[in-house]
Amino acid sequence: MNRVLSRYFLNIALAAVAFSLLSACGGGNEDGADSTAERTVSVTLATAALQEVQVELHSIGRLVSKNTPLLAAEISARVVAVLVDEGQPVQYDQVLILLDTTTFELARREAEAAIEQIKASIANEERRVARYQDLKTKNMMSQERLDDAEAKLAVDRASMLAARARLANAEDRLSKAELISPVNGVVERRHVSVGDYVQVGNPMVTVTDTNDLRAELPFPETVGHQLVIGQPIVLESPIAPGLLIDASIDQIRPQIGAMSRALVVIAEVKNPGKWKPEATVESTVIVERRSDAVVVPMISIVRRPAGEVVYVLDDPAQLTVRERLVVTGERQNGSIEIRSGLQAGETVVADGAHYLSEGARVVVRESQP
Repeated sequence: MNRVLSRYFLNIALAAVAFSLLSACGGGNEDGADSTAERTVSVTLATAALQEVQVELHSIGRLVSKNTPLLAAEISARVVAVLVDEGQPVQYDQVLILLDTTTFELARREAEAAIEQIKASIANEERRVARYQDLKTKNMMSQERLDDAEAKLAVDRASMLAARARLANAEDRLSKAELISPVNGVVERRHVSVGDYVQVGNPMVTVTDTNDLRAELPFPETVGHQLVIGQPIVLESPIAPGLLIDASIDQIRPQIGAMSRALVVIAEVKNPGKWKPEATVESTVIVERRSDAVVVPMISIVRRPAGEVVYVLDDPAQLTVRERLVVTGERQNGSIEIRSGLQAGETVVADGAHYLSEGARVVVRESQP
């Protein structure tokens, strides 16, 4: 009997639970439909505006020295002093290495002595020729002796030219005993030490010019048609953050890399003070400027299955929106260019656009400029 009563009350309880669930489900559907029909989305608005848009290409390359001279010996001599070391900054016309000048100093003195000797001989021959010419006018001197004296004077004068040439050669060699930096830069490598005997042409110092630099910037071959010599370019290096340098494209290497399929753009630039060769450089090339582009905030663009859309305020009184398919262009400073599908002056949804659909009602929190 107890089992029968227990089963009876269990069935009643299960029926009551089932009835409650059915009632709850039915009421939920009805309330959900009503709330969906009347739901509004809180948004901000923005106006499509006309603005100048720059079409830009970006690349990361490296800075290289425009000049990296390998300074070699111009005379054969022994190294007597090395005045710089690797990594040391040097200035234009600074002495880097000294060579032994003993031999060339003796040659200079010998040439100077020969010049003095020939000067004396020339002076004596000039007096003799003058005396012989006077005697010849009085028929007291033969023409042959006068000719011999004039020939001797010509030989002395030729010897003077040769002696002066030897002196100039000795002085030139003496000047080349000092190795001079031809640029402002840094010693990249020192090839000799004190005591080394160098021959003409032996390398002694490699100097890297740190003033005249060039940026080498790879760009994919697909944008090659957009790059031309003379285009403005903005350069920035992480070695000096925040320092922007305006330059222009000076060269475009015609050969595309076999492995990277990239061409190299070269921009020459003066070192602003903190840049260094082989440092990374970032570039922005301005390939086009459009002064009358239509722009909206980037958050106004929503990607739907049909493509990129914006939501335009359709009825300001009812605050409903319409979905508009657009074609976008350049992005800059939080804005995006609309190439087609929207006119300047139209009002679009900014923040909250992702929660909208065709015909949705909105409530405006604020408007963006």
